[in-house]
Amino acid sequence: MRIILSESTQEAVTIVATMVTDRISSHPNSVIGLATGKTMEPVYAEWARLAQIQNLKSEKCFFFMLDEYMGLPKGHPASFRTYIEKRVLNPLNLHVDQFSFPPVFADSIHEAASHYELSLKEAGGIDLQLLGIGGNGHIGFNEPGSLKNSRTRLVELTPETRKANESDFPNGDMPMRALSMGIETILQGKHLVMLATGKSKADAIKYLMNHHDDPTCPATFLKSHPNFTLVLDPDAASKINLKI
Repeated sequence: MRIILSESTQEAVTIVATMVTDRISSHPNSVIGLATGKTMEPVYAEWARLAQIQNLKSEKCFFFMLDEYMGLPKGHPASFRTYIEKRVLNPLNLHVDQFSFPPVFADSIHEAASHYELSLKEAGGIDLQLLGIGGNGHIGFNEPGSLKNSRTRLVELTPETRKANESDFPNGDMPMRALSMGIETILQGKHLVMLATGKSKADAIKYLMNHHDDPTCPATFLKSHPNFTLVLDPDAASKINLKI
């Protein structure tokens, strides 16, 4: 595990966004995994800014979404598809056929999840996977109790996760379930980059640093990956002691 401790939140955001633009610049055919959530919002804004400055061409890239809520109508403002369209697809002038979204509208979710796994395999796997971390240590929607060998599947959202995201659903219509890549699916990415910012993530980062392969904190499974980079701002790192 490689740890990058930044001096500010903005620096942490810029580091992650630069990793993405550098990857696309050097490997125009990259397959990139996208995460959502408030932590990632400034990353996508910085990515778009850097892409414009660099005149970065991304039309040969392909993108996979990490997860999606179940039961939301198409075009719902809180869906992760809408989130990515607003923050990545449209600002970068990309085409919808460059994206694979979790097939939450399929008749058979089990078959759809298997198809998503097949699509990942046919794309050659993910070259760079962006990740956040939940306050309870979840990655994607792999909640505490998830197994290391889990694959893309239907998951039940914990009360902690639903509370953390309830502000996105002012009408109280937040789903109870989601479709998410599994931990083993994520671990098959060639390079994993996790960004953690803010004091609300400090306890999860402390636990991550001190435990290995612990299902109560799914993020700990990532430490076994040979190319896992953890980028922290000062608040997220406030409860750990790094001697550099």
